[in-house]
Amino acid sequence: MKRFYYMTKSLSSVLGIHHDLEEAGIGHNRMHVMGKNNTVLEAASVHTTTPWEETDIMHSGFIGAVGGLIAGLLIGLILVGWQPFGIMLGSVTVIASTAFFLCLGAWFGGLVGISRRNHHLQKFLPDVARGEYLVMVDTDDSNQERRVRRVMGERHREARVAGEEDGYSPFF
Repeated sequence: MKRFYYMTKSLSSVLGIHHDLEEAGIGHNRMHVMGKNNTVLEAASVHTTTPWEETDIMHSGFIGAVGGLIAGLLIGLILVGWQPFGIMLGSVTVIASTAFFLCLGAWFGGLVGISRRNHHLQKFLPDVARGEYLVMVDTDDSNQERRVRRVMGERHREARVAGEEDGYSPFF
């Protein structure tokens, strides 16, 4: 998936972009808009960013889960090899330990991530704080990419290209 980022200064521009991209076959669920005040965008029926997109919960939760997986695997293997209770522990101990620490790591990571802004959006936040709108458009194939580039280049020169991400994933 590829994500395009555009910055624009007015709500009318956002509405025009939203309308024109939908006409070009890019669904409204593929467009996300972040503004200083999302209430205005929601009142205009624009697909705004959600807390999942605004915070780093997915990325931090994933990192926490990976750390928990590694820690759980190591702790499980240590318990099996050390046998601290004088009881023969087997593979179930490794599996249970790994599953427990994987979930614990994902939970801790999510708690950290919910308090942070999305790392993909950090460079755009100063502009959003000044009152501009960040328009994000996700595409799945080169055909959609061409349509987005054409619509934005021909009809919306007021919106400046702020960036592109190849292989966008909220996890990385």
